[in-house]
Amino acid sequence: MELSDRKKKILQAIIDDYIVSAEPVGSSHILQKYDLGVSSATIRNEMAALEEAGYLEKTHTSSGRVPSYLGYRVYVDQLMKEYRLSIGEINQITSALHKKYIELRRTIENISEIMSVLTDYATIYTTPVSSSLTLNNIKLIPVDNRSFVVIAVVDSGNVKNCTVRTVREYDINVLEKLSNYLNHRFSGASTDKFTPEILEREKELIPVDEMLINPVFDFLCDISGEENDVDLILGGTSNIFKHPEFNNIDRTKEFFNFLKKDNSQMIKSLLSETGDSTSVIIGNENPVLKDKDISLIVSNYSLGGNMKGKLAIIGPTRMDYAKVISTLDYLTGCINELMGDDEGGKNID
Repeated sequence: MELSDRKKKILQAIIDDYIVSAEPVGSSHILQKYDLGVSSATIRNEMAALEEAGYLEKTHTSSGRVPSYLGYRVYVDQLMKEYRLSIGEINQITSALHKKYIELRRTIENISEIMSVLTDYATIYTTPVSSSLTLNNIKLIPVDNRSFVVIAVVDSGNVKNCTVRTVREYDINVLEKLSNYLNHRFSGASTDKFTPEILEREKELIPVDEMLINPVFDFLCDISGEENDVDLILGGTSNIFKHPEFNNIDRTKEFFNFLKKDNSQMIKSLLSETGDSTSVIIGNENPVLKDKDISLIVSNYSLGGNMKGKLAIIGPTRMDYAKVISTLDYLTGCINELMGDDEGGKNID
């Protein structure tokens, strides 16, 4: 059904009002509050048509209407007005970002908290991961003359290691020279450069027994192939009690069951399916949210280079979509600017 301009104005007025009041909206209320230039009878007829077309729903306890999932979708895609953050909200976000610049994880936690405070909804974020790690440092440490430990420090301070046992004794001085060479050669390099082909060429430049170099290069290849583990962090879940949808104990239980740890992988998958731009998932549009009366708005943040994560707001479908989207976009833009979203990495090929 193609909506006329009048139907769009009435639908927008109903959803705007319902987002604020959480009460079913009647035609007389629309007539009194909004200057639409039509009679009460016309509004009633248009609301009935919108209901029949699936944009509105009628509750059992009131003669008023509430938006359906389809109504919210049209609202988000076509009708809602841009929400402009106030100076106070911008200052709140900016202050939070600058205070927590040094502590990387705490910065994102603080941003999530500010997001929850500003929107009155729950937040979900994933810790930043990199599609390609950067090798900050590599060392070969002798244990005895038949074994040594390889230690690699990658970006964000992650430490990876392995123990190598050799088939015969080796010269510890040779191991030390190899350690210094590898650290000089590979420090600052992106791990996606550690392919068998590139490392095979490197071996030709290093006059060292393959007994030493092969296991080290195998280790570097393993690092290159690793997937980063994403942590899922929740915040502001108590905010749901501010919304009348969750006055019902069964609905509240369902919400918290959805967010429980057992479902973390499912939620991670849902977040990962969203694109590079801000995504809005409304209720039954995704099977994961089916029959839960929940909407999810997801944005992306970057900490520079390949380090990226997801920041999301979850709440009732009766959500202030315009405000949440604007706040999310502003927040993630601030993070990207503050942390420096540029591509880096030493070239070793």
